[in-house]
Amino acid sequence: GYRERRRAAYNRQVSMLRREYMDEYQRHQQQDEAQQEAERQEITRRRLERQRAKNERSVENTLRQEELRRQTQLAFEDHLRAQQEKRDAKKDLYTRAQQMLVDELEEEAHLWLTTSEEVEAAFTPEAEQLLWARPQGVIGVPNPSLDSHFWQYECHTWDMSKTYKTHQDILLEEYEEEVYRKTNIDPEFWTPERVAARNELEAKAKLRANVRLEGRRSLLMRQKEYLEEESQTGEAEPPKPQPIPSLGVLANTKAQEKEGAEVLFKDPTQFFIFDRDNQDDSPSSAESDSYSGPSLGVPIALRDPLRSNSPQGRVFPRAVGKMPKPDMRTEKEKKRQEREEKLWAAAQAQSRSQMDEIDLAADEDADVGEPLDYDKNEDWDSDDEEWVKGLDPDIDSELIEMPRELRYREEDIDWVIESLETKARNMENHVRNSVNSMEQELRSRKERRGSVEAESDDGSILDQATREKLSAAGADADKYEKLLQSLSHDQLLSLFALGADQRSDSMEGEHPFQSIPGLSDEQRSGLVEMEAI
Repeated sequence: GYRERRRAAYNRQVSMLRREYMDEYQRHQQQDEAQQEAERQEITRRRLERQRAKNERSVENTLRQEELRRQTQLAFEDHLRAQQEKRDAKKDLYTRAQQMLVDELEEEAHLWLTTSEEVEAAFTPEAEQLLWARPQGVIGVPNPSLDSHFWQYECHTWDMSKTYKTHQDILLEEYEEEVYRKTNIDPEFWTPERVAARNELEAKAKLRANVRLEGRRSLLMRQKEYLEEESQTGEAEPPKPQPIPSLGVLANTKAQEKEGAEVLFKDPTQFFIFDRDNQDDSPSSAESDSYSGPSLGVPIALRDPLRSNSPQGRVFPRAVGKMPKPDMRTEKEKKRQEREEKLWAAAQAQSRSQMDEIDLAADEDADVGEPLDYDKNEDWDSDDEEWVKGLDPDIDSELIEMPRELRYREEDIDWVIESLETKARNMENHVRNSVNSMEQELRSRKERRGSVEAESDDGSILDQATREKLSAAGADADKYEKLLQSLSHDQLLSLFALGADQRSDSMEGEHPFQSIPGLSDEQRSGLVEMEAI
C-alpha cells in the first residue's frame, strides 16, 4: 500500500522533471538553431554585398580600360597617319631627286661610250696622259671643280715592316720611280705651260682644302667656347649639364670656307711659306680682319701641315738601315770580352740572390740620372767620321751637313747599277722566252695541220683582234702576217721589246724601227704603215 503510492508519486515527479528538462533542452536547441541561422544569414548577406561591390568595381575598371583602349587606338591611328605623311613626303623627295638625276644623265647620255670601239677610240695617248699621269684627271667632260675635298682625305701610313731599307734599296727605288715616270709621262704632251697650269690648279685645290680645314677647326673651337659659357653657373646655382654640340658645323662647307678665309687674312703664315724669314716675334693683331704683323715677302710655297715642319719633308720619318761594321778585333780580344761578360753575369746573378725585397724596392726607387740624349750620344755606330774624311769644311760644307739618309757612296751606286743591269737581263730573257714560246706554238700548229692548211688556219702571229682592227681600217691582214713571218728571230725579239715600251713621239727625228737590225726598206716601210694603221 503506502510504499507503492510513494513510489508512484516519485515516478510521477521524475517524469515531470524529465519533461521539463526535455522542454528546456528543446527550447535551448531552438534558440541555438535560430541564432546560428541568423549568423548564417548575416554572413551570406555580407558575402553578397562584397560580391556586388566587387562586381561594381570590375564593371568600372572594364569601362575605364575600354575607354583607355579607345583613346590609345585613336592616338595610334593619328601616329600612323602622321608617319604615313612623312613617308609619302620622303618618297616624293626621293622621287624628285631620282628624276633630277635621270634628267641630268639624259642630258649627257649622248656623250657616253657604249661600244668597245668607242672606248678604244677615246683612250688615245693624250687621254691616257690626262687620266693617269697626274691626280684628279678626267676626260670627256671638263673638270667641274677644283675637287678640294680630295686633298682633305689624304692617307698616311707608317711603314711597319720589320726590315729597314738600306741606302742602296732606297736609291734603287728612287731610280726605278724616276724611270717609271720618264717611261709613262710624255714630255711632248706635258709641256712646261701645261705642267705649270696643272700645278697651279692643284695648289689652289690644296689651299682651299687647308682653308676649309682651318675654318672647321675654328668653328668647332668657337662652338666649344659657347657651350662652356652656356654651362657655367654661379656660386649658389646648381650645376647645369653641358649642351649637346651641333653637328651642323661639319656639314656647312660654306661657313667653313668663310671662317678659314678670315683666318687666312689674319695670319697668312699658317697657309704659306714666305721667302723672308720672320725674325720679328711680335704677334699679329687679333682685333683686325687683316694681317698686321711684319712684312713677310713673297709666298714661295704652300705650307703643308704634316710635311713643312718635318726634317725629311715626310709625314713619317724614314728609318734607314745599314749593315754592321766588320768586327776587326783579334781572337784574344774576343775571348777576353767573352770572359768579362761571363764574370759580370755571374756577379750580377750572385748579387740578385742575396738581395731581399727591401733592396729590390730601393733599387726601383733609385735615381738613375738624366735621360739619355740620343742626339748627343757618342757611343753608337756612327759613320760621320768616315763621311767627312777628305772633305774641306769650307768648300764641302753642304756635303758635310747632308742628312745621313741622303749619303750615298760609290759602292751604293755600283750596287744599284748592277741591280738595274740584272733586272734588264731578266726582262730581256722574259721577252726572249715569250717569243720562243710563240714561235714553237706556231711551228707545232703548222706541223699538226700540214703546210697547206697552216697557211689559212688561225695559228698566226697576228691575233684575231688585231686582224679585225686591220680589216676595219681597210688594210690587208694577210699582207702584214707575211711581213711578220718574214722577220728573223732576232728581229722579232727586238720588235716585241720595242713594242713593250714604245711611244710614237718618244724619239725625235728618228723612227723607233730604226733600232731593229737588218730590216730592209720594204720591211721597214711595211712596219711603219702597220704602226700608222
